[in-house]
Amino acid sequence: MARILFGDSDPHIQMLCQEEFLDEGYEVTVACDGKELIRLMDSVHPDLVVMELLLPDMSGLETMRIIKGTAQAPPVIFYSVYNFSLPANAIGADGLVVKSSDLKLLKKSVRKFLKSKNVSQLSNGNSCN
Repeated sequence: MARILFGDSDPHIQMLCQEEFLDEGYEVTVACDGKELIRLMDSVHPDLVVMELLLPDMSGLETMRIIKGTAQAPPVIFYSVYNFSLPANAIGADGLVVKSSDLKLLKKSVRKFLKSKNVSQLSNGNSCN
């Protein structure tokens, strides 16, 4: 089963995305900030990281750089309210998805990256509670 580490400071977005991806058959662990994301990397061993760009304690870019510096760095998708004019690879990310109440684009990106890693799709891990 595929493991997604999801980082967002908004508890409503955390819950929505966690429920949606659990329903899709993924194992989902939620972090509230960049430091928590980095700390969870060793225990979760995610196949994919999805995070917002503006985390409360450190920027998503800084968090991503640390994650990408690990031995088995997973793909990173930024899920942000900002509509980027740059391609994802220009900032070092593997994907960029604009936040929306409709998660179709995010789900499509997640499937794409996990398919490229050949990872199948269950568990709920929320470290923010």
